[in-house]
Amino acid sequence: MVKKRLHLLITASILIVAMTAISVVRAQDRVYYFGHEYVKIWINQDRTIDLFIDRSLTLESGKEINWVEVGQPKGDFTIGEAVDQNGHTLTVSDTSSGSNYKVRVNLYQPLQAGQTINFSLTTNVAKMIYNDTQNPGNVGMQFIPAWDTQATINDVQIMIVLPPNVTQDMVKTTQVFWDGVSNDPETGRLAVYWQKQSLAPNEQYLIGVSFPAEFVGPEPASEGEGNFLQNYGPLLLVAGFSIAVIGIVVYAARKKAYLTPRVSMETLGVRRGLTAVEASYLLDMKPTQIVTEILYSLLQKRAVWTESPNPALKLRIMPAFQNKTGTEENPLRYYEIDFLNAVKDEGTLDEEKLAHTVMFLRDTTEQKLRGYSRQDTVDYYSKIVTKAWTQVDQAGTSDLASKAYDEQLLWLLLDPNYRSRTETAFRDRFFEPNPLWFWYWYSYGNYHPHPTYTPNVNTPAQSAKPPTIPGAEFANKIATAVEKTSGNIVVNLEKFANAIVPTQTPQASHEPARHGAECVCACHACACACACVSCACACAGGGVG
Repeated sequence: MVKKRLHLLITASILIVAMTAISVVRAQDRVYYFGHEYVKIWINQDRTIDLFIDRSLTLESGKEINWVEVGQPKGDFTIGEAVDQNGHTLTVSDTSSGSNYKVRVNLYQPLQAGQTINFSLTTNVAKMIYNDTQNPGNVGMQFIPAWDTQATINDVQIMIVLPPNVTQDMVKTTQVFWDGVSNDPETGRLAVYWQKQSLAPNEQYLIGVSFPAEFVGPEPASEGEGNFLQNYGPLLLVAGFSIAVIGIVVYAARKKAYLTPRVSMETLGVRRGLTAVEASYLLDMKPTQIVTEILYSLLQKRAVWTESPNPALKLRIMPAFQNKTGTEENPLRYYEIDFLNAVKDEGTLDEEKLAHTVMFLRDTTEQKLRGYSRQDTVDYYSKIVTKAWTQVDQAGTSDLASKAYDEQLLWLLLDPNYRSRTETAFRDRFFEPNPLWFWYWYSYGNYHPHPTYTPNVNTPAQSAKPPTIPGAEFANKIATAVEKTSGNIVVNLEKFANAIVPTQTPQASHEPARHGAECVCACHACACACACVSCACACAGGGVG
């Protein structure tokens, strides 16, 4: 008997060790981390929220990841859209089970070791705003951003956009470091903001907001709630009163105090990393000017050559760019690829495809701005334009000033006063073009009726040295060329304008009114929000696979 028990004990120990080893091996199958998690919540007047989650996931080693499950705070949610950083719309499905509410997002391509995926998910979650029992007359919500059981999240940023007309003095928030207020750049409404630099594994970061109930509609009643209370209300009155007293006592012991938010940070701040062409949309340039900016970016890369600038622009795509993906030294951006796809076989431009180029640029830039301060971002890129001029102005010689002008060209063209600024920069200098500067020779052919110099397009570096041009004359002619292009880049301006579809106004429904961004996501735990301001938070688990 003793031997038999000993044998069973040894067997059980072996099984436990084996299971532990398997768990460790499985845990080591994938090594990954979360670069950031950006969350934006719009509180709607029907007491729903639009929930936008923007995350990045890096797989350092191990088995590829094909899908990600993102937790939802409640089961009554409607899925909007999921989009990755390349603009791909990702397929999604509701994989909730019991009280474990989650959305599965299928990646466009499997995530391999050494790669990073960025994507966003937008949902609308119903019945999220409940009475704030600690602040009579107020309603509110609490929220816990996603956490992971194995990895840290390097950067967490959360912004809650309050209903229209709520002012700062009406708002209370939980006492959490880095809280602040600002205006939402998309809606102009008041927003409350939090940031945490790092979340440790299993760390839960609770934030909350409370405001007067008059700014949202009445609390929705559950189906059959009226009949139930009519039939059973009297019987439950005494029991309910007793439970309420106990609940208030327990809640008072656990509830964090609400404080008026301090002004310390504005939304997610400046959206850095936009290109000059993307900034051209942000700085309110006209669609034809945006297309002109794209043309000059392609001329800078020597991706196209101008066969004829007048009366209609005719282009030739250079051999190295025939595949419309670019070269290793000069890869093409998405809007440049779209522009090349708009070049017809005879070299003219397709107006409808150019309109698509502008719309996709517009939508992509708007996605990149989600959660960031629009005005701060505009100011930031306006300063970049100013700095670009400073580099030209401070160049010591005509040669260096001309080189700086070439390097900063796309930013300089965003200045509405670039004609006068160019004249000032080259007032006492000559402009010295380079045979490699296709943008200059395009402009030269645009303003010069009888060109006296033509570079060797196939081997421009072997061309003879071009003639210099007085600065004031150059300023006038380059500005004239750019303006001509903006006015004549499309043959049928009306067709081009009509093909640009304006941004749609959101409709009131249970569908998310806002849609995703350029982004980032792969939650292993969940996003979570309380069903009431004074309740405990229950999360749905997430995962990857």
